[in-house]
Amino acid sequence: MSVDLHVHTTESDGTWTPQELVHQAVKRGIRTIAITDHDTTSGIRSAQTSAPEGLEVIPGIEINAAAPDGADVHIVGLWIDPENPALQERLGLLREARIVRTEKILTELRALGIAITLDDVLKYAREDVISRSHIASVLLEEGVVSSKAEAFERLIGEGCPAYVPRFKVEPAEAVALIFKAGGVPVLAHPGLLANLDVLPILVEAGLVGLEVIHPSHDAAQTEFYMELARRCNLLPSGGSDCHGPGGKDQVFLGSYTIPEEWVLQLAARR
Repeated sequence: MSVDLHVHTTESDGTWTPQELVHQAVKRGIRTIAITDHDTTSGIRSAQTSAPEGLEVIPGIEINAAAPDGADVHIVGLWIDPENPALQERLGLLREARIVRTEKILTELRALGIAITLDDVLKYAREDVISRSHIASVLLEEGVVSSKAEAFERLIGEGCPAYVPRFKVEPAEAVALIFKAGGVPVLAHPGLLANLDVLPILVEAGLVGLEVIHPSHDAAQTEFYMELARRCNLLPSGGSDCHGPGGKDQVFLGSYTIPEEWVLQLAARR
């Protein structure tokens, strides 16, 4: 049976609601999924309550952190307690920082002659995590761009005129938060990192897993990260990093799965 330990919903930057994601998982014959939205746990309960018998929904999160050199480092937390006070307090601060960032991006867009409001963006973000994906949705709706991908490539992606870097926690803090919430920390998509200088910091902090299977990894990279996990005494993990139709990179649910044995090994580290 298929296992996908890295998926996103509309509660962060995915395009399927938690309920739609559950429906798609059942449709594809997936046995286990982990809801790993960016910096929020708000989609977990609705996914779990809508999941039929035979589909396990693991409560998770993907915390956006920053390496000492400023590079993005994403830490997936699996089997977390979504209501953990320490985790929720930090996520609240991150949500506030995302709103401040969004307002700065909108200011940059206005300087380019593109007038959209925070209320326009919040219409897509609803009550939780706001992201550049929601800004891209507004730009698409207003006809400023022909696709969300164009919004990132031309306006709000890194290096573009309206790009604003986001506030992030330190990698070791992300690992600690996941532990406080009773979860298992896993370094996401290491192949997207410019280098692995942050790995010793994470290992020292207690990192448990390494995402070996990911759409950004080719066969050689998958083999490399599997060996790296072995050398560092880390457990292998992975998933599709699916953001749904029209979402990031157009990678779909269940297209990158892992053996059930890996899940059992990770679960044993809770």
